[in-house]
Amino acid sequence: MSAGMTDANSRRPVVFCFAGQGAQYFRMAADLYEQEPVFRDWMRIGDALLRERFGYSLITEIYGPDRRIGDPFDRLAVSHPALFLVQYAAARAVMQRGLRPDLLLGVSLGEFVAMCVAGMLPFEEALLHVADQPARFEASCPPGGMIAVLAPPALQQETPVLAQNSEIAGISSDGHFVLSAPAAALAPIEAELRARAVAFQRLPVGFAFHSHWIDPAAESCRAASAGLRFDPPFWPCWSSCLGGPLDPAALPPDFLWRIVRAPMDLSGCFTALEETGGARYVDLSPSGTLAALARQNMAATSASQTLPLLSPFGGNMKRLAGLAEIAQL
Repeated sequence: MSAGMTDANSRRPVVFCFAGQGAQYFRMAADLYEQEPVFRDWMRIGDALLRERFGYSLITEIYGPDRRIGDPFDRLAVSHPALFLVQYAAARAVMQRGLRPDLLLGVSLGEFVAMCVAGMLPFEEALLHVADQPARFEASCPPGGMIAVLAPPALQQETPVLAQNSEIAGISSDGHFVLSAPAAALAPIEAELRARAVAFQRLPVGFAFHSHWIDPAAESCRAASAGLRFDPPFWPCWSSCLGGPLDPAALPPDFLWRIVRAPMDLSGCFTALEETGGARYVDLSPSGTLAALARQNMAATSASQTLPLLSPFGGNMKRLAGLAEIAQL
């Protein structure tokens, strides 16, 4: 990289990106847990809180000797706090190496992580609130699921099987969207997508988040978040629920409910950031999918960078060292 390119890149904002349900897998960030003290310390702090409140060890759930990366990680009561804690600990490890965000971008559950890293929500309150959520959905909502579709979002309305049995849960780019549907509709939807030769992936999620099928949990979730208050953030937060930056002073009282109920507009966030001149997107999701989605929203001439940290295939310590080098530019 030339000196000029280095200078130009160093002027672009660093955006920490956090994902929601569907990005999880067993043994995520295992090498960081084994070798990175800051990451391990935060995982243990969160684990102690969850053991005290719920009576189980999240560390054992994620890294137990019988856990394999390819096994389904779809038990919401565990995957919800696991996603929060792994991404939060990863952010702390990156910041300890000297790379600080200029802003934070969250998607669905990732918005809780973004607000917590930014100082809007205290760590303990945010983690326990996220860990409390699954019981509320399990008590009142019908089983469902979510399907990521590699096609233009218009396909949902143009295809009767999809239009009648699903809702768009989120739009990630012009060629990628997510569907939510009740459990009985998932197989027919997938059959229709196969018949049309459309690539898709069912996410390891047991409920139709970001759709009317989770409305039975609305009252309970609103009540659970009523006592939480937002502090001024250290860095700006962008919300896929809002499709752009959030103003802590103007958020509605039920904003934490809207994060899981309203459609995700990740494409709007990336498009707006690109229109301001681009960014260095540090993807802290377990699977690195946000970096790929960011690239889908970039023009061919974009000077933005995508910098994923975590991967199911390992190499996370090396990428962490690379992020530390960027912090010195």
